[in-house]
Amino acid sequence: MPTVTCACCGKPGTHHARGLTTACYTRHRAHNTLHRYPRTLGVAATWTPTTARTQRLLARYAALVAAKATPARIRWELSLSERQIQRYAAAHRHTQTTERSASA
Repeated sequence: MPTVTCACCGKPGTHHARGLTTACYTRHRAHNTLHRYPRTLGVAATWTPTTARTQRLLARYAALVAAKATPARIRWELSLSERQIQRYAAAHRHTQTTERSASA
């Protein structure tokens, strides 16, 4: 685990979560005061389809979005879970932004 300066007490220590050391995180969790320290989310890499099947599903997802299909319709058409549809949506947005930046 990396060493950080605690967002609560300012002392260096082993990072647990929310910029807190393990001791401070445990204390705030026990006292139900973690809301004072927002979650620090790093920028995660966007999921990208790598197989031919997932690339076809992403293309189908893009076509359904272009046709203004409802989320329920998209889930039904692709036969995927809601979480997997969210991954395809993120991959689609990432594709759109990279295409725009490449054309500019």
